[in-house]
Amino acid sequence: MTARPAASPATPADVARVKSSYDALNRRDIDGTVAALHGDATWAEHSELPEAGSYQGVDAIRAFLEQFLESWERFHQEIEEEIVRGHCALLFIHLEASGKGSGIEVDSRYAHLWELRDGRGMRVDAYYDREQALAALRAAYGE
Repeated sequence: MTARPAASPATPADVARVKSSYDALNRRDIDGTVAALHGDATWAEHSELPEAGSYQGVDAIRAFLEQFLESWERFHQEIEEEIVRGHCALLFIHLEASGKGSGIEVDSRYAHLWELRDGRGMRVDAYYDREQALAALRAAYGE
């Protein structure tokens, strides 16, 4: 069995590209959002929400994000904190949104763990528990 080569550390430009994908999603610019991903990326939602699951490839991730955004009249994410370790970027996010039709107001915090390769996301995992997100970062980075 051949060992996989170690991933290159994330550069400031890589992290900026990832962060800009959140600005794009706030504008409902799905193309700008998925531009931060590799074509064969995986997006995993770890939650009790109906859209929980794993989405493989940019087309599946795009469809997930389009459907997700359709639920919201108002949607805004803000990155409050970032931790970069090696090829990983852990972003802590604050979401303020209101449901389309229902008007339900959402004020939530969660985290996305990005594993990067060649400056783009290969895997994005969502966590609603800070400690679980930090443990996942340690596991992915190898601490």
